[in-house]
Amino acid sequence: MTKIKKKTKSGRLFAFLVSIICFALCISLADLFSTAILAGNFNGLFSSSSKITSYNIYAICISQSSILASAEESSSSVKSQSGAGYIYAENSVYYVLASAYEKENDAELVKANLEESGISPFILTIIIPEISITSNLTSIEKNALVSAINIFKVAYEELYDLSISLDTNLKTETDCKIALNDLLSKINKTKTSFEASFNSKLTNDILNIKLKLESLNNLVAELIDYTSTNSIPFTSKIKYNYIESLILNKNLCKDINNQI
Repeated sequence: MTKIKKKTKSGRLFAFLVSIICFALCISLADLFSTAILAGNFNGLFSSSSKITSYNIYAICISQSSILASAEESSSSVKSQSGAGYIYAENSVYYVLASAYEKENDAELVKANLEESGISPFILTIIIPEISITSNLTSIEKNALVSAINIFKVAYEELYDLSISLDTNLKTETDCKIALNDLLSKINKTKTSFEASFNSKLTNDILNIKLKLESLNNLVAELIDYTSTNSIPFTSKIKYNYIESLILNKNLCKDINNQI
């Protein structure tokens, strides 16, 4: 009888230890899975290879010229008709852009509509380059860097939505300016977080990002203060500035790639 009791106690102890190990394992796995879920939902989070992937923008180009004065003349005409009239220079060619889209299909539809109106546009693909991270950053620095780079696309998307809402009479200029104040606050919050995270690492690349963030801030502030004119209506100014935010992003990614 005594031996049976000892065996039972030993079995109970073993079962107790197993249950503790299983419980700890479950907690660890739950924590691991929750981290994976959060990582998957974080837009622009670094992959294992520490890269921020590239993306394409499809712009409607109204005209192109190797002469700046000619492009400027076309730009003025596009602006007066509520297009961006943005002059994008590449390989010594000046492209006059009316609008820009994340999806190629959207650009194709706009192109087709313009062709029916007697205009002969074409689609220009603008590539926002991939960024590779080569230096060691803390998790706080990585998050701040990702947010700072992503905010340019966020700004484009929000300005694009406002331009559509304005063109379809879903929003008034006043409504747009209220939304622009919210976007400006978002940019300032991102900028402040980035500056705080890299306060002790003021390299040329970090300074470049800070300056580009300031430029983005100014683009949105300009829109808040802007008053429509016959030559450049408010909707044209929004389109111009959302393309400018993309070009800021493109130039920034190109400048800092493989250097951060």
